[in-house]
This record gives sequence, C-alpha cells and structure tokens, in this order.
Amino acid sequence: MSLNRTLFYVTTFIIMLALSALTKNVILSGVVTFALVMTGYILIAYLRTRKRLSLLEEKCDPKAFLERTEKQKQITGKDVRIGTYLSIDIAVAYMEMGEFQKAKEILLSIDRTKLSAKKGTLLVYYIDLISCYYELGEIPEAEKLFETEIVVLPPLNKRMTLSVNILVAERFFFLKRYDESKKKFNELLNEKLSRRRYLSILYRLAQIDEKTGDMESARIKYNQVAEQGNKLWIAEEAKKHC
Repeated sequence: MSLNRTLFYVTTFIIMLALSALTKNVILSGVVTFALVMTGYILIAYLRTRKRLSLLEEKCDPKAFLERTEKQKQITGKDVRIGTYLSIDIAVAYMEMGEFQKAKEILLSIDRTKLSAKKGTLLVYYIDLISCYYELGEIPEAEKLFETEIVVLPPLNKRMTLSVNILVAERFFFLKRYDESKKKFNELLNEKLSRRRYLSILYRLAQIDEKTGDMESARIKYNQVAEQGNKLWIAEEAKKHC
C-alpha cells in the first residue's frame, strides 16, 4: 500500500471520529467525511496535475515533465485508462526534446480502445501522432491520418480547438504552403497561449521567414526562442541561427 493511500485512509478515519464526537450521529458523520475527503482528494489531484503540466507549458522543461509524468504513472498503478493518458504525455515530452521517433513508437504502442472520441483523448492522440509523422518527414502517413481522423473528430473545447488550428498551420508548413501557414500562425498569436506554444509558433514563423528570404525577421524570432525556450529542442535549434 502506497504512503499516499495510507495517509488518505488515516485522514478519513480521524475526520470521521472528530465529526462523530461533535454530531453524535455516525451516519451523518460518515456522509460528511466522505464528501469532504473526496473533495480534498480531487482538489489535490487537480493541483498536482496542473503543477506537472506547468513544467512543460510554462517552464519549458520537457525532461522534468517526463520525470514527473513517469513517477505519476507509477503511482497510478493498475488504472489502465489513466496510464494510457499519461503515456501520451510521455510521448509529448519526447517530442519537445526533439526525439520524434521515440515519441512515435510510444504512441503507436498505445491501445487506442482505451481512448475516447467523446472525451477528446482520441483527438489529442492523433494530433500528436500526426505531428510526429510530419517532423520525421513521413508526409503521406501524416496526410492519411489528417484526412481520415482529424476531419471526423471534432474538438470539444477551446484548448482542443487551438490544438487543431496549430496542427492545420503546421500542415501548411510541411506541405510548403508557407503563405497560408504564416497567416494561420499569426492569427494564433492572438490566442491565449502557454509559453511553450507561443515559442513553438514563433519558431515556425522564424523558419518561414528564413525560407522566404526575410533573414532579419527570422533572426529576431530565433533569438527570442533561444533565450526563452529553456530546454525545449527548438531552443537548441534556434541557437544555431542566432
């Protein structure tokens, strides 16, 4: 039995004893204790997940994010569905370290029956897998999935809509439709973005500037990505252009 689970049981028992002494009603004490403890448990889990995600999204530290996610997966234990979601996060960590082949292998090993179109997890999975294919130069594979999966999996919220729009802009880039890609990325800069996503868009715009001959604009963008990207792979790549 894990330490966290032991503490959970001990805390529940102590709260129930205290409420029983105050109310003299065991049943009422049990109901109130259950509600309080479960609310606290959910809140702690939410805060822990938010802190873990911030390692990647705001601190731009995919290695620390990977370590924390792998640790969380060990804690999760036998919950296969949650373990599957965490495996997607692990793949994302490798993507942000520039290890796209490793990320692709992890994604392809995932049991897709554990993912849900209604909850949006299947859409997230395909966005990440398609991104790996594009980065690895496997354009036909990426296009096949884009045309068969993305078009039939509607985004469920603003965050997923943003992810789809970024993928569309990325698709234009890899298809060498640079004007369309640049327009789409510039539109996305007006959205509420995490630092990681903002820098990823800026890096792609720098590449487009470079490919279209605007070297000074590219250099400025590369400098910003290099300075603020911390341990993201794009920060290391950007330094080569500064």
